[in-house]
Amino acid sequence: MRLPHFWLFSLFCFASSQKIPRLKLIPKDVPVLKFEERERLAAMFHDTGSNQVFIGGRGLLWVLTFTGSKVTRNQIAMKAEEKAERDCQRKTGAMKEDCDNFIRVIQRLDNKIIVCGTNAATPKCWFVINATKLQEDRPGQKFTLLAGDFVPSSPSQNAVAIAVEGDLYSALSGNKSTIRRSYGNKKGIKTEDSWLANAEFVGAALLPEKDPSKDEIFFFYNDVNQTAGLDEEPFKARLGRVCKVDQGGRSMLMNSWSTFLKARLVCGHPNEPMRFHHLRDAFVFRKRGKAEAVLYGVFSSAWGSSAVCTYSMSRISSIFKTSKFKGFAGTVPVPRPGMCVAPDSAPPVPKTTLTIIKEYPEIDTVIYPDEEHPLYVLQNNDTYTRVVVDSVQDADNTLHDVLFLGTAKGKIHKVLRSKEQTVIIAEISPFEKEMPISSMILDATMGYLYVSTETEVTRLPLTDCDQYNENCWKCLLARDPYCGWDVNKKSCSAISQGGNHSGRMLQSLDSPNITYMCETAEEKLAQEALKKVSVDSTTYIYLPCPLRSHHAIYTWVKDDKTYPCSMDEQSCTLRFGESTPMDQGVFKCTAKEEGYQEEITAFKVTLNSGRIPEVSLAMVAMGVLFLTITILLL
Repeated sequence: MRLPHFWLFSLFCFASSQKIPRLKLIPKDVPVLKFEERERLAAMFHDTGSNQVFIGGRGLLWVLTFTGSKVTRNQIAMKAEEKAERDCQRKTGAMKEDCDNFIRVIQRLDNKIIVCGTNAATPKCWFVINATKLQEDRPGQKFTLLAGDFVPSSPSQNAVAIAVEGDLYSALSGNKSTIRRSYGNKKGIKTEDSWLANAEFVGAALLPEKDPSKDEIFFFYNDVNQTAGLDEEPFKARLGRVCKVDQGGRSMLMNSWSTFLKARLVCGHPNEPMRFHHLRDAFVFRKRGKAEAVLYGVFSSAWGSSAVCTYSMSRISSIFKTSKFKGFAGTVPVPRPGMCVAPDSAPPVPKTTLTIIKEYPEIDTVIYPDEEHPLYVLQNNDTYTRVVVDSVQDADNTLHDVLFLGTAKGKIHKVLRSKEQTVIIAEISPFEKEMPISSMILDATMGYLYVSTETEVTRLPLTDCDQYNENCWKCLLARDPYCGWDVNKKSCSAISQGGNHSGRMLQSLDSPNITYMCETAEEKLAQEALKKVSVDSTTYIYLPCPLRSHHAIYTWVKDDKTYPCSMDEQSCTLRFGESTPMDQGVFKCTAKEEGYQEEITAFKVTLNSGRIPEVSLAMVAMGVLFLTITILLL
């Protein structure tokens, strides 16, 4: 397929809306650990500031220790109990491969790490001491740990857990969905059966307040309609919230949450049909030095595209405190249902308030994203599965949000959210197999991103300026807030996050034209050596022009005449054929982006005077392939 030049320009103009990654990178000197497919890695845990990662496998807990580009792996055996395994294998319809101990929950509770697994459909938890020793029980708690209440019995069932001040809060997906305070010093309480139907949980987060008694814990999930028709949406994204101080009711809801409320979450505009209803992941982000927290949600649609939406958490909290209750027509009592009140600092919550929580826990207001539209939409053959966010200080000491988005094909999109637009800086491909990103943990303190699929685990540096170190233009065009051009060192270097820059650092995250910044910093590099190609006039060849940036406009020119090229993932290829007859001369491929024009490659084509005999189409095709490969290797 041949694309005219004006079509290339049109494609470029739409690049922003289509959100094409500018660069496609394969990281260097990055440790990637591979595991057997039977492991089915799902749970990952990392303490901020540590160099260790805990990975839950099949009958094993892996302890990975990273040192530079090297990593050592140790394992703790956590096999299913023999009786549980025998009972599981005797069950009708049970899959034998599921009768094992698949680790699904790993969290830190004070000075110990709790690890929970399916234990052959009889869930169980252990405590890990010093990353080597297991302990089955932990004395001193106010209630017994019942793993079956919050740990999935099947490896295909999802669970979410979050540790807050020594207490474990959990959410179990499936047709018996629950949100619980599962273990710790506070009273164990749960949701009522009628509050959650068939929920699919994707995450949880603590929202701390100035007054700790007002702290809220949010759970993010989908209501799944398994019998949805063709014109019905099978998923409805929701969030549920409870108060950290909740100890259950006194007159009713004695063993249930007395502050539970839930709300509908939509990614899209209220008055536009294009909406994203399936929540894939959620991350609550608080920028350094800022009180405001933002919820970043990754959504997908029924037609296969993804969107990222943002929601102010203060706005969400305000909606919960002011909205009407869905289905309730009476007067809202005082105190208002769902208010966070310390149990010992006020009279017992009256029955009228608890009745609304019990019978009408959903608020009436639908929560739409900030500015009532997605931050951006990804429209290609991949979808997002995970999101984490970092706060990065640029060369002018201004903070920017950088998103790391995992995809269903095992890629990571590094995304800059700037004042003017949202840009996918790069698509990073660290893994060998195209499998969905299942876990991502950001450690901004140490400067690393931990990423895993079901079979592979890696640690990526947040700052990787060597990828843009060719010259000043390459460094600035990258628009990577972690990196800037050091004028003194003449290199693309990391921006100090402490605000103390040793030399003059050039950076352009929002400027549409960076040429003037680099002209005084260095001279342009010399053009690549001219490649010479001698062919017969009856032979068709391809001239490749490697893509340096997927946001640039590429042009082939000879003697001021422009030639069309065919675009793919790797090259803007000039194809000679019936519509573009062979010619001789110097063909140059240039790329233009943000005011900077660069000559990528040049070929001097010479036509031989002789002719080749008639050959079959297959042989012509083989000749074209041979010439193309030969040119690529020149």
